[in-house]
Amino acid sequence: MPAMAKLEAPTDPTVAYLHAHGIRVAPGELEEMVREAVERLHRTLYRPDPRPDLTAAEAAVLLRGGFVLEPADLGTEDPLVQTAAELAALLQESLPTAEAAARLGVDPSRIRQRLTSEPPSLYGIRLASGWVVPVFQLEGDKVLPGIAEVVARLDAELHPVAVFRWFHLPNADLALERDGDEPRLLSPRDWLRLGLPAAVVAELAAQL
Repeated sequence: MPAMAKLEAPTDPTVAYLHAHGIRVAPGELEEMVREAVERLHRTLYRPDPRPDLTAAEAAVLLRGGFVLEPADLGTEDPLVQTAAELAALLQESLPTAEAAARLGVDPSRIRQRLTSEPPSLYGIRLASGWVVPVFQLEGDKVLPGIAEVVARLDAELHPVAVFRWFHLPNADLALERDGDEPRLLSPRDWLRLGLPAAVVAELAAQL
């Protein structure tokens, strides 16, 4: 009988926590993902320290006017930190094109075609290492019904975390009527999972 390799439990508490919640990641991978997440956010959110962009005279004028130029130390309350953490988790739970193709039973070229067509029919995140496909678009070994119609209406400039949140948060425009009860608000993802009209979600996606 061939010897079986024994998987060692992770010693890093953060990695151990992620493993316990089904997120398989090595310490080095986690650090790299956080670095990449922060780089993306610096390009899309804000510069926390404005001083490098100011001349000495400009900074002096602002200081005399009562402006505080030093970046605030918000710790974990910093929106950059919070969004970077969400993005790192989103990237970890996303699939490279080859894995997405294997899960859906198609050729990887088909996944790349869906990601890069105009408009795209599958939402992807472009990293230095290539495309990854967020799994919230999948249900088992299939894509969500109507996902192509919705993704086609998304603005390409939307941040991945904003897209993830929108797909998962209940939407006031997606109410499921129930006999004798208050309507139940659904998230765009749940609406599609139930096979309800994708055109409704696509119209909301176009307004983001």
